[in-house]
Amino acid sequence: MLTVSRVTSFSEWLLRQAFIWGGLACLAFYALVVQGSGEGTFLDRYFAGHTVAYCTTALFFVGVAALVIKFLGIAIQFSTLDSVQLPTAAVGGEKVEDVSDLLRGLHSISRSLHESYLVRRLREGLQYVQRKGSADTLEHHLRHLEENDISRLHHGYAMVRIILSTIPILGFLGTVIGITLAIAKLNLSGAAMDESLPAVVAGLSVAFDTTALALSLSTVLLFIKFCVERIEIRLLAAVDAAAARHLVGRFQQYGSENDPHLASVCKMSEQLLVAVQSGMDQQAGLLKDSFEQSSKQWSDILSSTAATLDEALSGAVVTGLTRHAEALDKGVKSHAADLEETLIRHAELLNEGLQHHTTALTEAEQQLAQENRQHLADVEATVGEAMIVATNRQEKLIKQSESLLKEMQVALVEAAGSTVAQQEQLVKQGDVLLKVVEATGQIKQLEDALNSNLHALANSHNFQQTVAGLSAALQLLSVHLVGNPLDTVGEVSITDEHNQHRAA
Repeated sequence: MLTVSRVTSFSEWLLRQAFIWGGLACLAFYALVVQGSGEGTFLDRYFAGHTVAYCTTALFFVGVAALVIKFLGIAIQFSTLDSVQLPTAAVGGEKVEDVSDLLRGLHSISRSLHESYLVRRLREGLQYVQRKGSADTLEHHLRHLEENDISRLHHGYAMVRIILSTIPILGFLGTVIGITLAIAKLNLSGAAMDESLPAVVAGLSVAFDTTALALSLSTVLLFIKFCVERIEIRLLAAVDAAAARHLVGRFQQYGSENDPHLASVCKMSEQLLVAVQSGMDQQAGLLKDSFEQSSKQWSDILSSTAATLDEALSGAVVTGLTRHAEALDKGVKSHAADLEETLIRHAELLNEGLQHHTTALTEAEQQLAQENRQHLADVEATVGEAMIVATNRQEKLIKQSESLLKEMQVALVEAAGSTVAQQEQLVKQGDVLLKVVEATGQIKQLEDALNSNLHALANSHNFQQTVAGLSAALQLLSVHLVGNPLDTVGEVSITDEHNQHRAA
């Protein structure tokens, strides 16, 4: 497990090294950009003209990688400022003894944030309070921690400042090398001077190109450093505010910063309170033990007293119950005798009342029987009169019914006669209809025959004679069917279809 943690730590350390990322970026730049541009181009002239150019470019990419790594760390810390929180302080301030719990809470935060500005500031402030045993000088210590972070920020750009100083030096070195090459190639003799001039110009171009490249790259790197440094300063300001919000006023203070003796007095008072509290706890324990012993003694006394009272009360209760039972027996006997006499008197009174009541009932029954007889006689007379009236009315109704029946018989006989006559008429009409149907069938046959004859005669020359014969046949047929000859016979007009047909 330890080996794995060491490998993980080494891997994280390698990932944070600017030389690795800067070297990879420089190789990618030369492989993809410079070589892709071709020989003699602007990029090839300035970045691949001399070894000094290669070194200057490599240092530039290392510095940029360092600034990018630092910017990413700052961005992560900015995004995690709100996630680093201490528990809400208790009302009245927390005690110094609670610092260990707060430190354990900070230790439980993600391991990647342990070295962030805010977590380190909170951890160092809590450790100071725990070490001092008081939070009176915590604000002064926080200001000291702010100054330490500012100095740490300044030291964090040491490598970038070295690179910023080295790149111009390399440019000046290239200038010196180029001028040296130009002077070495310079030949002041008349004939050889023209031949050495290109070599001199090449040396001077190396001098000026390396200087221009170094100054340009150092300017870009300086501007990037300035932006990242401003962002980190803003991060430190946010960390200062967050640390003050979490720590200042969180703990109880005794004012020892202004009066050194006050803290000692407060501590002595607290120790005295602790001692008093322990003494009170011991006194409470002793009182509890004494109460338990006294309650046990009282329980023993009460149990013995209860046994004595039980014996005394049981004897008194038995004696009292015996006397009460004897008194109840005497009372019950006297009460039974009194009840017997009362019942005898009640029986005599009931017997007399029953006899008197029987006599009254007999007399009432006799009176009711006589009244019932009178009522029955009246009812029989009334019923007889009603029967006579009803009989007379029934006889009248029977006579009226017989007369009505006779009239109805006569009407029925007449209706039957008319019905028979209607049936005979209907039979005659049915025969006529049958004849009409037969004649209709014959007329249909005649019409078909006439149509065929007309069609046949349409092609003959004697059509007028045939039409006259047909009209005579129709008159005879009407006389046979209806009984009357046709009034008029319409003239038959013949179209000129036959002549047209012949002409065609």
